[in-house]
Amino acid sequence: MGCLREDVEIAAFVDNDALRWGEAFCGACIISAADLDRYAYDYIVVTTPDYEGILRQLAKRDIADDRIITPFAPDRRERSGWREIFHVGELLYYVLELRMKNMGSLLENMPYEISAGMERAHLKRPIVKSIDETLEKLREGYSMSRYGDGELNMILGRHFSTFQKPDGRLIQRLKEILKSDLQKHMVCLPDIFGDFMNMNEEHQNWFRRHLADGGRECDYHILSMEKEYYNTFVTRPYKDYVDKRGAKERFLAIREIWSGRNITIIEGEKTRFGVGNDLISNARSCERILGPAVNAFDKYDELLWQAKKTDPDRLILIALGHTATVLAYDLAKAGFCALDIGHLDIEYEWFLRGVDEKIPITGKYVNEAPLGRDVPVRISDEKYNSEIRKVII
Repeated sequence: MGCLREDVEIAAFVDNDALRWGEAFCGACIISAADLDRYAYDYIVVTTPDYEGILRQLAKRDIADDRIITPFAPDRRERSGWREIFHVGELLYYVLELRMKNMGSLLENMPYEISAGMERAHLKRPIVKSIDETLEKLREGYSMSRYGDGELNMILGRHFSTFQKPDGRLIQRLKEILKSDLQKHMVCLPDIFGDFMNMNEEHQNWFRRHLADGGRECDYHILSMEKEYYNTFVTRPYKDYVDKRGAKERFLAIREIWSGRNITIIEGEKTRFGVGNDLISNARSCERILGPAVNAFDKYDELLWQAKKTDPDRLILIALGHTATVLAYDLAKAGFCALDIGHLDIEYEWFLRGVDEKIPITGKYVNEAPLGRDVPVRISDEKYNSEIRKVII
């Protein structure tokens, strides 16, 4: 806030995170974009370097371009209003500092990205198998627990999300499973420790920042460097890729895993995995256990107990954030085939729409998309409602 001139009044903060609406921040209320019309303002200031998606949202609301200030955009000189509200020197220093930090993340990670393509690279990295090798294990009937940066960050005590609050028991279980060696169960990591070939700029920057400033060493500390991990991105085969030509085949390969099978889906109450598309239309039957949309681990014992009442011949698909990682492991120990299936359904929705950005999907909880959490508690889909076996919230 030190960049703003002293006579500038903040009317409100606009945030796409529905969980923050109504909170106070720096003396002003956090609101949704839909509430903008209730406020009098001279300018809207886009305060994130990832401004393109925000500008598209504002354009849909017919907000005049000369009322939008984007201090991080290359064309900010054309938007003269920014000079009226900022201490120019402070702002330019902050922008330069941020860009230098991004460049530092790139340079820090560069030796690993270069050595990943060398036949006899000398830099130690975790062993992460390819997506196709991961698919092969799924075809062989393996259960799967997946780790993304969210799970890794929770273990390390940094960058907590609003999707799952920190929980000591959850952290201990996540640490335990990372080094486990359970038969017919694979642990998946994001394939980020080498290069980023064929990944888009957003993906590269996100994970370079995760690995920077000691992040790589922290990750290595909690992993087993001799263990063979599989690929978390098996459930994200579309959006983050530059060349997306293999996405269709990978979705088809995943669908074959439950073709003709009876499945049980354990998901958040607003997830609605496979509803409105054909992702699970080839399954013989489907039943659902619904858990909380956020902080699902609060109900873990009840979710596990209810899941264990499932017929062992059924394939269990779990879309429940951090909780899915642990639940898939415990069900595998109990003799079930359970897959932490993560964001697959939302990736499929984006694939069907041919989009290159994280957009909300009507009726489905999309944690990562602007306005994606603003979802009705109930929907009128008769087939979906008939599949619900138990609600635990």
